[in-house]
Amino acid sequence: MNTPQTRRSSAGLLAKLMETVRPEFRTEVFCPPRDSPVFFPGECRIASCPTTLTMGLLKLCRTHHHRWVAAGRPADLDSWAADEDARLRRRQQVPACLVSGCNRARAAHGLCHRHASRWTHAGRPPLENWVARTLYQPPRRPWAAERNCEFPGCPRWTDSTDAPLCHTHHTRWRKHGRPDLTTWYDDLAHRGDPKIRLSQLDPALRLEFQFGLQHRLDEGLRFTPARDVRRAVTWACQAPVTSLLDWDETSWRDYVAPVGPGGKRHTHNVVAFRFIADTRFALEHLLIADDPWADQYPRDTWDLRHFALAEGETRYLRFGGIAQPWLRELAKRWCRWRISTNISVNTVAQNLRSLTHLSRHLPPNAEPADLTRARIETWIAALAVDYPDVFTRRAAVNALGRFLADARAHDWQPGLPRDAVVYNDAPPPPPAKPRWISEHLMRQMENPASLALIATDDLRLMVPLLISCGLRMKDARRLRFDCVTHDDSGAPYLTWVNHKIHGRIAFFPISQALADEIAAQQKRVQARFPAGSRFLFPGWLANLNGSKPVSDSWCREQMENWLERIRLIDEHGRPARVTFHQFRHTLGTRLINANVPQHIVQQLLDHMSPQMTAIYARLHQKTLREHWEKSLKVNAEGEPVALPADHPLADATWMRLSLVRAKVSLPNGYCGAPIQTDCEYANPCLDCRFFITTGDFLDQHRRQRDETRKLIGDAEKAGLSRIVEKNTRTLGKLDTIIDALEQAGPQQIVAGGEVTDLDATG
Repeated sequence: MNTPQTRRSSAGLLAKLMETVRPEFRTEVFCPPRDSPVFFPGECRIASCPTTLTMGLLKLCRTHHHRWVAAGRPADLDSWAADEDARLRRRQQVPACLVSGCNRARAAHGLCHRHASRWTHAGRPPLENWVARTLYQPPRRPWAAERNCEFPGCPRWTDSTDAPLCHTHHTRWRKHGRPDLTTWYDDLAHRGDPKIRLSQLDPALRLEFQFGLQHRLDEGLRFTPARDVRRAVTWACQAPVTSLLDWDETSWRDYVAPVGPGGKRHTHNVVAFRFIADTRFALEHLLIADDPWADQYPRDTWDLRHFALAEGETRYLRFGGIAQPWLRELAKRWCRWRISTNISVNTVAQNLRSLTHLSRHLPPNAEPADLTRARIETWIAALAVDYPDVFTRRAAVNALGRFLADARAHDWQPGLPRDAVVYNDAPPPPPAKPRWISEHLMRQMENPASLALIATDDLRLMVPLLISCGLRMKDARRLRFDCVTHDDSGAPYLTWVNHKIHGRIAFFPISQALADEIAAQQKRVQARFPAGSRFLFPGWLANLNGSKPVSDSWCREQMENWLERIRLIDEHGRPARVTFHQFRHTLGTRLINANVPQHIVQQLLDHMSPQMTAIYARLHQKTLREHWEKSLKVNAEGEPVALPADHPLADATWMRLSLVRAKVSLPNGYCGAPIQTDCEYANPCLDCRFFITTGDFLDQHRRQRDETRKLIGDAEKAGLSRIVEKNTRTLGKLDTIIDALEQAGPQQIVAGGEVTDLDATG
């Protein structure tokens, strides 16, 4: 266990706490307000039960949950609850005097105190006989009539002159010290509400807990059971501290969840520990650290929450693994500078890990002069052993190169040797793989039956949004609640924020059906958060007020479960995996393949430069050529036309065909003639030796064959033999071409950019 740390400006902290903590929290017993979802768990479904619930799904307090289990867990919970409520009301009812007509509460022997006194004066005869012959007599003056007890729900008469209560409730009231009746009624009605007693804490520590309760209530994000706060109070009383700031977060974790014999840390009491950790952070961030950099910079661990920079799993920057003091100080300075220039904290954390690995490679007492080119080369060699992944090594080498260049440019460390440089030492990246999703996989995921298997409404809408609009996951998770706009013609558009380009507003046209799905999601969000939420997809954890978007980890977990549920398989029958960002690449590729102009694709996807969109265009050309090379192509005689991929002129042939396709547009195929050749046939392409067609045009050929047959029939009726002869020859060529294309086989892929048969390639 770490020894207590010296608290910083304890007197100033106490003064700020006195100013900050509101009066309703400055009490030794904190009773959470019933309208707060942070501390109040809700009421037991048994209407007459004053105890708050503990079994959230059943809405039962602990006692009634045990009674429900003992009753055999009846399925009709509402009927059982009604019977239990009636039973409890009978138990809570104050019994009346046994004398007929008397409505006073019983005091002794089943009689009110007045009839009990009369029975005693009568010599206490057999009670049953005495009650049978005793009749109620109205009171004499000065009472004109009996009064009803004012205790809520009590039907008995009053029995005292100093309080409007029956005998039973008057006795309880006296035992409670004769409090104000209105306050007493309210306390009894809420006697089962959670309470947090702070009286055992020292005054300063108690004030910190009161501040923590106030901060947790104002934050309004996490449900905090009172029992967990009481457990945190017990820990603080038992620990040798006078303030929560005496120990850092790690010390508190070691104290409340020590590492067990097996090397595993106990994970119970997580909520109680989080309350202590969050209170510590709030004390430091809100009351002590006026300048976050001045507070965090000297530390070996920076808490990025102080700068509102925490992203995903990156909450801390840890410099303790750098053994050399000069290198650690230089790394801090570099990281601070990169953060201030809007470099992502995830990137900065990755750079810091590279410097930590370099520190382990250097001797512990190494000086700046020891970081020579020879030492850098040995470190790069060690990287190849420690990190087999090429991309990890590239990132580490490039990070060191950037670090040394920035240190030299800003003259942060004059002692660095002149040869402490990184050249082109990063390993070359492997060939880039296409990141788009094959149509074989897309058809499986876009199937309505597959989409219906998504477990949550949020992801059931998010997946079609990503497929249709190609949003980045960061932008999709943070879609605003009111994210649909319409133009003057009523066409809907998705309004989204491009967070990669500093929050630029972008628009994407969507279908009316998708706009209706978004409207349905908005209704679900409104039902969940009546006060409203900023996001179309609000988070599900620690988000009671709807102020946070859904987390990336939650979305990825739901996505993985869905892919397993639909059993997504690739063309070879193996389980496949896709990522959210691949939907963006798929949309870009589909748009380019659909001949959407590149500048339009750039605008739709909101790319920063044409070069980013050009990736899809290059991919389109590569895919198109592969499909063309694999497709069956026949000429006007129905004979296959071979374009071997390994031929020396394959590239030139492909470029020539691309130029021809761009210049000569035929309704039923392609012209194979050189681009400079004049056409001598004036478009009767079926008779041309350069004519090439593919299965893409099979429907056109069939339609032309039907039209030709009709034309022959009409010509025969009219006696036009010349037309019959000419078109009969055309019909024969069409039959030959169609037969060749229809016999292509199920594993053939036709040209034109569209896959028709997927048995082999998908």
